Amino acid sequence: MKTNWLKAAVSAIALGAMSLPAYADVTIGYLAQLTGGSADLSGESALHAVRMAIDEFGGKVNGEPINVLSADHMGKADVGMSIAREWIDQKGVNLLLNVDNSAVALAVSDLIRDKNVSMMMAAASTKLINEKCGPHQVMTVLDTASVARAVVLPQLKAGGKKWFFITVDYALGHELQARATEAITAAGGEVVGGVAHTPTTTDFSAYLLQAQALGATNIALATFGSWQNTIAKQAQEFGVKATLAPFYLSDTDFKAVGLDVFQGVSGTILFYWDQNDATRAFAKLYRESYGRPPTWAAARLYAHTRHYLRAIDAVDGTDADKIHAWMREHPMELINGSTATIRKDGVTVRDVFSYRTKTPAESKGDWDYLVITGTVPGDEVKPDLAQSTCPYAKG
Repeated sequence: MKTNWLKAAVSAIALGAMSLPAYADVTIGYLAQLTGGSADLSGESALHAVRMAIDEFGGKVNGEPINVLSADHMGKADVGMSIAREWIDQKGVNLLLNVDNSAVALAVSDLIRDKNVSMMMAAASTKLINEKCGPHQVMTVLDTASVARAVVLPQLKAGGKKWFFITVDYALGHELQARATEAITAAGGEVVGGVAHTPTTTDFSAYLLQAQALGATNIALATFGSWQNTIAKQAQEFGVKATLAPFYLSDTDFKAVGLDVFQGVSGTILFYWDQNDATRAFAKLYRESYGRPPTWAAARLYAHTRHYLRAIDAVDGTDADKIHAWMREHPMELINGSTATIRKDGVTVRDVFSYRTKTPAESKGDWDYLVITGTVPGDEVKPDLAQSTCPYAKG
């Protein structure tokens, strides 16, 4: 089936509102954090992009309706496992999608390894592409080691030698800190301290003042979402001079707190809606039905969902071995006109884009936040396959 998202009707909201059957031969289980710190980035808004990809197929593939289930894992491995097990055993789920929490994804990885079930996950733990990899797993984001290098190395070259970490007390946060620490020390930098915050933390002032007292030049934010935004606001309130180094920023963060709070920040991103004509065309479709431009999280899930459905169409069935073989053998079309490839260890190899945030004076209006300053080739970011401990990556 030839796909063309520019010709797709903008009816994803209508699709989501349809009364779908309780079971279908193609069933996607969207398991995500629908409330809490990361919900605005990749919760309902990214689910909307998934439905746009499904709508492109007319809601069916190979004549079978595509059923979408969704649930909130609440950032808890036991909750996520319970939902995934019920979906697999009772709902016939073929694909677990998003799974945007490392602890949840690591638990679910064990559950599905020997089953005819796929997982395309936003969890970034390097374990998921190494000892916890699976034959039917795909990591849709950069792994933590790649993200860490992409963020800290340019700032080290710019003179940021003393680092302090504010880290969310999740598996993702701790691994980001560990990988970034490796990159910092290998490049001659120093980690002067760090703290872990709980998911319920709302006051970060003591942590920021501690970083300042220790002489940190850079404060690494191994966290995301509303926590990251609160840290940025409180850093301004307390006049913290150290450079904030966020690992995960999105349009929703700038919208939530104002561009003035994040102005002057540099980083990398997988997708930006205003990058080129193709991204703007997709953003127009998305915005007409959702009310705002797509985030990078929405864009990646759209592309991965479409690639998965194309695989089902091509192999004429839901056999996970055949689907993943097809997805590895064929390039994945991305919204911006480029392509990505999927490796045997589940790594998605794709370019990332460097950016700087605009000043309020530069911004032309709502959602106009970034200037794309360059491309970092996927081959420079990807983990070394020769060093992988994933048994499915060999041969």
